[in-house]
Amino acid sequence: MTDADTVKCLSAKEIKQLVKPVFAANPEKYYPVTTFKNLGFNRRQCPISNEWYWTYKDSKKTCGDSNVEGEYSFIGKGYGDGKKITYAEAW
Repeated sequence: MTDADTVKCLSAKEIKQLVKPVFAANPEKYYPVTTFKNLGFNRRQCPISNEWYWTYKDSKKTCGDSNVEGEYSFIGKGYGDGKKITYAEAW
């Protein structure tokens, strides 16, 4: 088998990097935007990571990614209705 016979596949990370700008530019094509809005969610761009995210809290100013927050901020603090969840439950 030669190099010409080898098929190179993109990794999941490479594929994600290629499609994220397309998804960000056309959210209504790839996400249930109307449903999110009807449920009270807003779409925002994180000022630190520049990633787009959906939130239902007006006070939420960043995407919440652990690289931005420095930790997994939702663990032990609950979600939505205040129910606390463990790391395993979140996973």
